[in-house]
Amino acid sequence: MKVLLVDDHSLFRAGLRLLTQSIRPDTEIYEANGINDALELAQRHTDFRLCLLDIHLSNENGLHALTQLKLIAPEIAVVVVSSEDNFQAVSNSLDAGAMGFIPKRSTPTELSAALQRVLNDELYIPPSISHERNNKFNTAPAMSKRQWDVFYCLMRGLPNKLICRELNLSENTVKSHLAAIFRAFDVHTRTQLLIVASKINNLPSFH
Repeated sequence: MKVLLVDDHSLFRAGLRLLTQSIRPDTEIYEANGINDALELAQRHTDFRLCLLDIHLSNENGLHALTQLKLIAPEIAVVVVSSEDNFQAVSNSLDAGAMGFIPKRSTPTELSAALQRVLNDELYIPPSISHERNNKFNTAPAMSKRQWDVFYCLMRGLPNKLICRELNLSENTVKSHLAAIFRAFDVHTRTQLLIVASKINNLPSFH
């Protein structure tokens, strides 16, 4: 498994390297201290499985890097690692295509559990954030197979254009499915959807 670490503090990257390798000893770690290096590595290694990204890089926009990474390597699971842990920071990261958000104040045990969830293709949101939003769903809502296909593309952080390409659907059809998914989960935004869905344990597994 190939993992990309993007952080402008070498000491923090070293800590992430040790923790990631403790989870998966077979991991190949690649490091970047800025956006340009990260994008260059992603272009050379389109089989990255996971990226741990600090969105507060010196004089650079980490959210822009996240969006660019997803365009270059759609299958990469990007996890934002940030000194912030407020709802807006989480929301911005999810909207940009992240599959997880881990505050830097997290313990190694919490970080390890979060990465395990993401590697299992599950979304990870800090409990302090997800608990802010009440969830009336204990079970998954009823949706068509195609709507679940679109839903799981969203869970992987894919933008609409890549969903169209992957599922061979028109943009209008994808928008129609998105509207139906939002209604089924009784939400109005992608971030609300991901937070609600992250609390449901019995999502269909046919994706």
